[in-house]
Amino acid sequence: MMSRPNRMMYTPITRGHKPTPSQESNTLSTMSEVSCTTTLSMESEVTEGCMDFTKEKSERNGSEETVDTVGMVGAGKGELEKRMKSHNSDYSSYYNSPTGTVVPQDKSTDGDTLHNSPLLPTSEEEDSASDSANKSDNPMDTVKLEMPPVTQEQEATYQPNTIPGEPLKTLMSALFLGTGFLATTTSLAVTHERVPDSQPLPDIVLDNIKQQSWGLDVSEYLLMISTITAMSVVMLHSHRLVILRRIWLLLGILYYYRALTMFVTVLPKPDVTYTCMPRRNDTTALDYTKRVLTIISGGGLSINGKHIYCGDYIFSGHTMTLTMGYLVIKQYSPRHFILLHWASFLTSLCGVIFLLLSRGHYTIDVLLAYYVTSRIWWIYHTLAHNQQLKYRGEHNFLDNMCWWHVFRFFETKIQGPIPHRYSLPLPKFIKRLLRCIFRRLRHGSSVSRETFQT
Repeated sequence: MMSRPNRMMYTPITRGHKPTPSQESNTLSTMSEVSCTTTLSMESEVTEGCMDFTKEKSERNGSEETVDTVGMVGAGKGELEKRMKSHNSDYSSYYNSPTGTVVPQDKSTDGDTLHNSPLLPTSEEEDSASDSANKSDNPMDTVKLEMPPVTQEQEATYQPNTIPGEPLKTLMSALFLGTGFLATTTSLAVTHERVPDSQPLPDIVLDNIKQQSWGLDVSEYLLMISTITAMSVVMLHSHRLVILRRIWLLLGILYYYRALTMFVTVLPKPDVTYTCMPRRNDTTALDYTKRVLTIISGGGLSINGKHIYCGDYIFSGHTMTLTMGYLVIKQYSPRHFILLHWASFLTSLCGVIFLLLSRGHYTIDVLLAYYVTSRIWWIYHTLAHNQQLKYRGEHNFLDNMCWWHVFRFFETKIQGPIPHRYSLPLPKFIKRLLRCIFRRLRHGSSVSRETFQT
């Protein structure tokens, strides 16, 4: 293979011949224009290499040995910089060598060899040099790292942030809510037989306010307004199925909690004038079933005359529903709907106040209902918005909750908060039809406006 043309060939001075003055001046002028190139983070090696090069030159001149330098005589400044930046430059390859030091020349080598050796290496020499460089211990070389395998749970975090509807999970949460409501009504049907016939318990709030019998009806009207508004916000949300299964799951958990608390501790009526169904000592399973069906048909409200059983005091179901309605509106309605947020807050607050005015519940019932509902809501959404809390470990103590595994099943494919996007809960073909009608109407109005202007 033919070697490359020697663009920078310089005939060195061999041993035993003293250089002429012109050759010495040529060599010195060449040395003044030499610049060293190196890679980043190797400035110390460049300085050391330059010092070694100067030292080698002085030693060779003192002993009248061969002077091996590379010159770029007569080259302009632009050409000089271009050549020195080139990878094939002799000085560039000198200072970019893996060792960073100058290899001393063999003094026993004949001078004729230097005459025939080019300053630029051939292609074969470059290949061998590259192979040796690849095998060197240079920290700038490529390093192969062994990456740990990715599990299926971790792989889901690298996928695009898509939020599937998963209607089957929503249906399961609806069934869970139904069983929770059934457990609450069953607990009330059984607790009704254990309500003591005694005076109301001391209550710092109820003992210092005048009872208003109309307060319970107003509280339930406000409860229905809050519930309808919250359901409207959810149904207009683009991710309504995800929100519905969250709400129904939390309501189901709260209903199970309520069924347990009202059964273990039965309090006397806070309102002695409230009419309850007479108790029976020989109550059968059929009687309990009829009571459950009566309570379910009335939706647990007293406004329709179906809530005729007593004992469901700890904790307040009215306060639980009012608090849940406000939290849903605050979380899933648009952020700039501040007026709606305040209206929902005042509606829920007034509903609780009117509930206490009517003596429908003790104050402790209201406080426990607000505390349990708000905390379970905030805990659930904190878990849903943080991916690390969806995995068990020493960093997550919330996985000890009894419903954490159900939460993880429902929220596996959801990453982070749900975006505030809204759409009509209609089939796609109806939406397309409405868009076409709207576009035609808008186009017709613009045409008529242009006609009127002309």
